Amino acid sequence: MEKMTDGASSRRGERNRTSEGAGASFTATTPPAGKQRRTTVLKVIGIVLATALGLLGIGGYVGASQGIGEHPEWRGTVGRPGDYDLRSEVVSFSSVDGIPLKAWWLPAQRSGGRTAEPAATLAGSQPTFPAPVAEPAVSIVMAHGRDMNRSGMLPRAAFLVRHGYNVLDVDLRDHGESGVNYITPGSREALDMLGGVAYVRSRGEGGPIVAFGYSYGAVAALHAAAQCADVDVVVADSAFISPDDVLKNVVHEKSIPLKFRILLQLARLPLLDRSSDLMFRLRTGVKLDRDQASALAAVRRIHQQPILFISGEKDWLAPTENTRRMYQEAPTTHKELVVIPGASHDTTYSAARPLYESSVLDFLARNVSPRASLGAACTPDPY
Repeated sequence: MEKMTDGASSRRGERNRTSEGAGASFTATTPPAGKQRRTTVLKVIGIVLATALGLLGIGGYVGASQGIGEHPEWRGTVGRPGDYDLRSEVVSFSSVDGIPLKAWWLPAQRSGGRTAEPAATLAGSQPTFPAPVAEPAVSIVMAHGRDMNRSGMLPRAAFLVRHGYNVLDVDLRDHGESGVNYITPGSREALDMLGGVAYVRSRGEGGPIVAFGYSYGAVAALHAAAQCADVDVVVADSAFISPDDVLKNVVHEKSIPLKFRILLQLARLPLLDRSSDLMFRLRTGVKLDRDQASALAAVRRIHQQPILFISGEKDWLAPTENTRRMYQEAPTTHKELVVIPGASHDTTYSAARPLYESSVLDFLARNVSPRASLGAACTPDPY
C-alpha cells in the first residue's frame, strides 16, 4: 500500500511539475501588454497609410484622365470649309515632338468664297473672269480651344481668309483627326503650332506668320511665340493665365453643379494635384511643370512680337482681370487689349463680330506686312 501511495504521489508530482513547466513556458512566450499595443498601433497606421495612398492613386488617376483618352466632343466636327464658301485642302504634318496632325489649308480669297461667275461683257465678246487672287505673304496658324477642334474655328478663319490671309486651321493633339491620346494645358500644344509653322514654310510661304489661338489654343500660341522668333505676331483670344487658376474659378462658379465643384476643390489639394501630375506622367511619359506651363510664364518671355489680347467682359473662366495682368507683364511694347462687352468665354467672337473682326484686322494691319520674313530659327522647349 505504501508503494502504491508513494508511486501515486510520485506520478502526481511529475504531473504537477509538467503542468508548472507548461505554465512557465506559456508565460515566457506571451508578449508584454505594451508591445501588443505598439503592434496594434503600427497595424492601424499601416492601414491608414495604405488607404490614403490608395485614395491618392485613385484621385490622381481620375484627375489625369481629364486630359487623357478619347472624348467625343474633342473629335466631332461642327462644320466644313464649304459651309463658309472657303476653298480648302486637308493637309498632314507632325508636331515638333512627332505627333501626327491634320489641318485645313485655307488660301486667301479677297472677294467672297468660290470662284465668281463670268463677268458681264459686251455682245459678241468672250466672257471674262476675275483675275486670280495672288497668294498673300501673311499666313496664320490657328489653334482651337479644348472641347472643340479645327471646325470650331471656321467662323474666325473665314473673315481672315476673305481679307487676304492664308489660314492653317489646325487640329491640336487628341482633337479632330490628329493623333495621340492626351492633351496638356497648352504648353505641349505649342509644339503642334510650331509644327504648323514648319509646314507653312515647307509650302514655300516666306512671309510673316501669325499665331492665332482661342482659349487653351491661345495659351499654345503664346508659348509658340516664346519659343520661336519665326512667329511674327500673336492673337490670344481668351487665354487662361494658368491651369490652377481655371480650377479655382470653376470651384467658385455657382452655375457649376455642387458635386463637381466639391470634386474640383479636392483636386486642388496639394497632394492630390501632385498625384494627378505623377499619374499623368506615368500614363503618357510627359512631365508637366505647372509654373512653366502657364500662359503668364510664356508672356514674360515674349520681348519682340506684338500681342493682341482679347477677353470677354463676362468671362469667369479666364477673367479679364487676368488678361489685363498678362497684358501688363508682357515685355513687348507692341501690345493691345480688347475687351468684348457682354461676352463670355465662349462668345468673344459671336457676341460682337464687327468689333472683333475690326480689332483683329486693324491690329494685323499695323503690325504685320506682306514682306519676306527672316525665317528665324525656332528653339522648342516643351518644359
